[in-house]
Amino acid sequence: MEQAAGSLLSIAILMLAGYVLAKRGWLGERAVEGLKNLITNLTLPLLLFRAFLQLKPDGRNILLAAGVFAACAAMGLVGALLTRVAHTPKPETRLLFQGFEAGMLGYALYAGYHGSEHLPAFAALDMGQVVYVFTVLMVQMSLGVGTSGGESDRKPKFPWRDIANSKVLWAIVGGLVLSVVAPGFSELLAVRSGVTRAIFDTVGGLTTPLVCLVIGASLSAGLVMDRSLVRVVAARAVVAMGIGLVFAYLIVPALGFSEWHMRAAMMLFVLPPPFVIPVYHKGNAQFVGSVLTMFTIISMALIAVLVIVGVA
Repeated sequence: MEQAAGSLLSIAILMLAGYVLAKRGWLGERAVEGLKNLITNLTLPLLLFRAFLQLKPDGRNILLAAGVFAACAAMGLVGALLTRVAHTPKPETRLLFQGFEAGMLGYALYAGYHGSEHLPAFAALDMGQVVYVFTVLMVQMSLGVGTSGGESDRKPKFPWRDIANSKVLWAIVGGLVLSVVAPGFSELLAVRSGVTRAIFDTVGGLTTPLVCLVIGASLSAGLVMDRSLVRVVAARAVVAMGIGLVFAYLIVPALGFSEWHMRAAMMLFVLPPPFVIPVYHKGNAQFVGSVLTMFTIISMALIAVLVIVGVA
C-alpha cells in the first residue's frame, strides 16, 4: 500500500509539474513535441525492448495475444453499434473504441507503479493489441475520411513507411525475436549484464517521468464538452472495464499466468484509445482530441484507484 501510494504521489507531482509549466508558458508546444520524440525514439523503445526480451512467446502467450486481439475487434463492433443507437460521430466513435494507448501511457504507468521488472507481464497483454493497432486499426484509418464525416475523394495510402520506421515496433519485434532465437543472450542483456541493465534502468527509466510531464502539459489545453463526448467516453469505459474483468479473473488465471498479468489486464483495458488516431485520421479533430483528453484524465484516476485497492 505504501509503495502504491508513493508511486501515485510521484506520478501526480510530475503531471502537476507538467500542467503548471505548460500553463506558465515554460513548457510550450515545441518543447512537448521534443519530449514526445525523445520518448518514442529512445526511452520507450529501450523500455519495450527489455520487456519483450524477457517475454517468452509460447503457446500461452500466443493464446493471450489472440484473445486481446479479438477483444479489440469486439470493442470496434460495439463502437459501430453505438454510432447507430446514440448517434455519435461516425466513424470516429468506431475508431476510438479500438486499441489502447499502452506505448505512451501504459508501460510508463505500469513501471511507475510496479517496477520495470514486472513489465514482461504487461508486454504479454499488450502484444495482441499492438498487432491489432498496426494492422486492423491502421487499415481502417488508411481508408480516409473527410473532415465533414464523409468519404474523402483522395484516400491516403496505408502508412507502410511510418510503421517500418517506428522505433517502438522495432523494439518489440527485436525483443521478441531475440527471446526466441537466443534466450540465453536475451537474459544476459535484460538482467545479468551490469552495463545493459544500467542503460535500461537509467535511459529507459526516464519514460515514466517524461510521459507524466507530457500528459500534464497536454491536459492544460482543456477540452470541449458535449453529449456525444460523454456518451463515447462513458460507453467505452464501461465496455472496456467489463472485458478487463473477464481477462483478469477468468482468462488470465485459466492460462496459468501470475497476478502481475491480472493487474496488467485491468490496467490495459482502462487505458485511453491510441494517441496515434488523430495522426492518421483527420476527420472531426476537435471531437477526437477531446475524447482522448477526457479519457486520459478518467483513465489516470481509475488506474490510481485500482492500484491502491490492489486490482491493477
